[in-house]
Amino acid sequence: MQKGMFNLSHVSAGFTAVLVGYTSSVVIIIQAATAAGATSSQIESWLLALGLAMGFTSIAFSWYFKKPILTAWSTPGAAMLVAAVGQYEVSVVLGAFVISGLLIVLTGLISPLSKALANIPPQLATAMLGAILLSFCVKTFSPVMTDPIIFFCMFAAFLAGKRFLPQYTMAILLLVGIVYSVISGAFDNQNIDLTFARPEWITPSFSIAAMINLSFPLYIITMLSQNLPGIAMMRSHSYEVPVKPLLLGSGLANILFAPIGGFSVNLAAISAAICMNKEVDEDPAQRYRAVIWAGIFYLIAGVWATTVVATFLALPKEVTQILAGLALLGTLLMCFQTAFKEENIRESALYTFLITLSGVTFLGVGSVVWGLVVGLLHLHFIAKKV
Repeated sequence: MQKGMFNLSHVSAGFTAVLVGYTSSVVIIIQAATAAGATSSQIESWLLALGLAMGFTSIAFSWYFKKPILTAWSTPGAAMLVAAVGQYEVSVVLGAFVISGLLIVLTGLISPLSKALANIPPQLATAMLGAILLSFCVKTFSPVMTDPIIFFCMFAAFLAGKRFLPQYTMAILLLVGIVYSVISGAFDNQNIDLTFARPEWITPSFSIAAMINLSFPLYIITMLSQNLPGIAMMRSHSYEVPVKPLLLGSGLANILFAPIGGFSVNLAAISAAICMNKEVDEDPAQRYRAVIWAGIFYLIAGVWATTVVATFLALPKEVTQILAGLALLGTLLMCFQTAFKEENIRESALYTFLITLSGVTFLGVGSVVWGLVVGLLHLHFIAKKV
């Protein structure tokens, strides 16, 4: 019974991993799709695509390799998309997703490419990421002027959750937000049913500008903030990581699901740890079963994406702002700690941070790319000379 598929600790760990992943960032995915001009049915398709892609890859990887290999979407990548997709048609945005997936496949096939990516200083990568996340975190506090009651209720719930039930903080925060929204009448005219989501195919189209400003940043962010930490997380729990097959598989999943909205499938890091500790199973060789359950819950969440989307779209703007901002606070803090930790690279990281934050576009290239480029140039030609 201990090694059976219906072990309660496996089921609960898998459910918790999915719950943490969804409650912490699904609102950001919806914001990204909305910014791209997606309709409500297309947003449902995005979440269906992500649920299916993450579910199938988590189950397939874990079953085949007999290791707890959990995949997830890229929350930082979605945050980048919120700010960057507005100037492109939906079909072009989906084309950028295809190219990002292709770059991940090539990274798995071409060793020098993966080595070059690994050689990008983490200080510059996290400075770039921190600039992207900062605007979300700052908006957390805007509702104190428009709806102070919900702000103080949710902020108090957040602090209490961090103190007493840190693993479920975002779930508690979401529950408080939904309860307040119901009491305030936000759901009065909403028809939310448990109906199945349907995929909505949009043939991807491609543009050089979108490849530069969407595909390349999404690829860099996904690799540096998701895949590499995910690999490190598995190794920290003494699991050998089949890196190339995982990059090939996740990259192909990105390409296959992009036409219905699958923007990113990558290795999970924080949520994956939930399925790797001793509480899941004393035998490390059996912990992969928890990820298989997580994959099943991913599939269920994807199939019911219609309900998920309807619920989050009905929430007041203040609630979604608070959810998104507080969900990213921990990641933002990690970015600042990493970016400005070492004195000899601190100034280069600062240029990367400020240029990315500026939102400027020059020669058709956006600030995310320019921030990383200028930071790298400063590091190699100025900082190292000092």
